[in-house]
Amino acid sequence: MLRAEAAGEKLFPLRIPFRQPRTTADFAVLRREIEALAAASYKWRIDWKEIGTRKWGHQRWPVRVEFDSIEDLAEALGRSSELKAFRAALQEAREKCPVLEPWLCSGAHRIVDHLPSWHGLVAVCAYFHAHPQPRCYPRQIPIPVGTKFIEEHTAILRELLDVVVGQGVHEAAVTFAERFHLLVEPPRVRFRFLDPELRSRLGWPVTDCSIPSSTFSCLVWNIPRVLIVENRDVFLCLPTVPGTLAVFGSGKAASLLPGCNWLRSSEIVYWGDCDEAGYGILSNLRSSFPHLRSLLMDHAAWCCWKHLAVPGKRDFTARFSHLTAPEQAALEAILSGPWMLEQERIPTEDADRAVMMAFV
Repeated sequence: MLRAEAAGEKLFPLRIPFRQPRTTADFAVLRREIEALAAASYKWRIDWKEIGTRKWGHQRWPVRVEFDSIEDLAEALGRSSELKAFRAALQEAREKCPVLEPWLCSGAHRIVDHLPSWHGLVAVCAYFHAHPQPRCYPRQIPIPVGTKFIEEHTAILRELLDVVVGQGVHEAAVTFAERFHLLVEPPRVRFRFLDPELRSRLGWPVTDCSIPSSTFSCLVWNIPRVLIVENRDVFLCLPTVPGTLAVFGSGKAASLLPGCNWLRSSEIVYWGDCDEAGYGILSNLRSSFPHLRSLLMDHAAWCCWKHLAVPGKRDFTARFSHLTAPEQAALEAILSGPWMLEQERIPTEDADRAVMMAFV
């Protein structure tokens, strides 16, 4: 009905047929419903006919109900206020952002799902129509909504802005911001030096810091050892290890580090959670750095610490084509649960000993 309303199609008078009652139905219930239908005072017309049944004898049965207008239908459904709000929303969009018209006709039924935020959605669309490539951060767009509005409504805004921006969208983009030419904070890599002498030799001013991944990739460093860990607490509590830099992977290591060519001359060890996602990260990293070794992620480590595991979750996006046989055996045991052994659960003394031995 709402799509027809938006498109100007004429569907009224609208006739809605009733089906014949089933002989297995509860007649007492049917009678109460028929009496309620007959007694209702809505703006409709009901066509009746006499039917004869072996079980119930002759009865008057409604054949169809007819509405003359969408207003009458909305009133019967208890949605008159919704229809009014829908029409106001439709008019606002057509006045402030006429280019939305194709979506307004095809997606009109979805407007009622977004009535509380519709004013802001139209304002965003109008802004992008006037500025198809904003080149600013989403929170900087000068519209009278909360600064987080765009971030909180990306799903519906993507549909609307695809219509508004048209061929101006960045088709190859992965994220919402990239698709609509918005700025995003560049991903960062956090690292800390596990050897004060190494930091001093490189002339780096601080022990622990984070920098844009592009800057990290462009560093011209010759670091003997790199340890990548996933958990922040483990990252912060790592022991002093000669000639070693620790990198906080935080689930992003596989996507942020392959561009770091200087890492290819370093000895690299990866220590992540023993779950499906962790082994997926390990495999992805090894595809870029074939010499990478894992720490506490083989079958022996799983057998030693599996009593500390908890029920885990499947990650159907993970791929495991670059695992060693001991790692694959551990993964198969973990998937039997599935289980998850988080790296921070391993006692600190045992973990520190393993870290020190990893670079012997």
